[in-house]
Amino acid sequence: MGRRDRKTPAKFLTYFQLLDAFTEAGCPVCSIVEHGALKALDGLLYEQVNDPVTRERLAESHGFCNWHAWMLPRIPGSALGAALIYRHLLQNTLDRVPAPRQAADSDKPSSTLRNRVLGGRATPPAFLVWRRTKSPCLLCTMAQRVERDALAAVLDFVSEPEFSEAFARSAGLCLPHLSLSLEMGAEHPNHALLLGTHRARWEDLRWELDEFVRKFDYRYADEARGREGTSWSRALAMFVGRAGVFGPDRGRAAPEAPAPLDVAPDGGARGADQASEDDPPSVEQLRFENERLKRRIGDLLAQREEDRQARLALEFQACALTSELKAVRLGLDADAPADGTPSTDR
Repeated sequence: MGRRDRKTPAKFLTYFQLLDAFTEAGCPVCSIVEHGALKALDGLLYEQVNDPVTRERLAESHGFCNWHAWMLPRIPGSALGAALIYRHLLQNTLDRVPAPRQAADSDKPSSTLRNRVLGGRATPPAFLVWRRTKSPCLLCTMAQRVERDALAAVLDFVSEPEFSEAFARSAGLCLPHLSLSLEMGAEHPNHALLLGTHRARWEDLRWELDEFVRKFDYRYADEARGREGTSWSRALAMFVGRAGVFGPDRGRAAPEAPAPLDVAPDGGARGADQASEDDPPSVEQLRFENERLKRRIGDLLAQREEDRQARLALEFQACALTSELKAVRLGLDADAPADGTPSTDR
């Protein structure tokens, strides 16, 4: 019997998320990061708006960054949750802004003169100190973890047939995510393969950009535009990633070197930490099996629905043929002589 791998749950779960993301437009990792942020925001608004720990963490980060804050209107029914969150944050902001009389006292001439005589610097306003010490956006921190897990999965599985074929049909990674993946685990055996898979995509995109520019020439302006019509926007997404994914609060994801998958003697992949076949299944393995079975159930249900539709179509044809047969019989009965003798005109 072969040995089982011991891998992180993110690799297993993200594997299936990537297979779905490959069917979407643009960088699949950008897609996973965006969908994950929307799902996390939806869950936060539905379950954690009044949670004290969540409230405190949002207060420390002064709410969400620009990108994640403007995701809120995209979530149905988010208005009340957003109002509750930002009312609390607005009160925290007001607490740091002095009342008009307090502000006037701090600007008295004696205070300014004392600073000049003693050579001291003016103390920055408490509001400014508070803004400078805010923590990163809560969802940006989550996005970096999701991003790191997705890139690790791409690196580990890009050499496997099923994953590789699906990845080849996708738009590939944007340059920021491709660069981050190459920084993760400098000795990973799939670095060259991952980089090489993007060259053909870039050559196709360059040709489409050439066509897009050429058709702006008046001599070719009457030619119909095809896929090259969106080449310029796809080039933007390829160079900088999806809009907002690399916002100012994100900075750069902190690459962590994943342990590259080694090749077992029997040809299977294995990690550095390998479980013996007598070990009980871990939570990660159970999650993987759960995800695999869910997808299999989905395929079987889809197949059952196709079979049902085919059966209904056959039943409809049978009913139609039966109706035609009855009509023919009625016609024959109508043409038959009353005494039962055969008709002479047949």
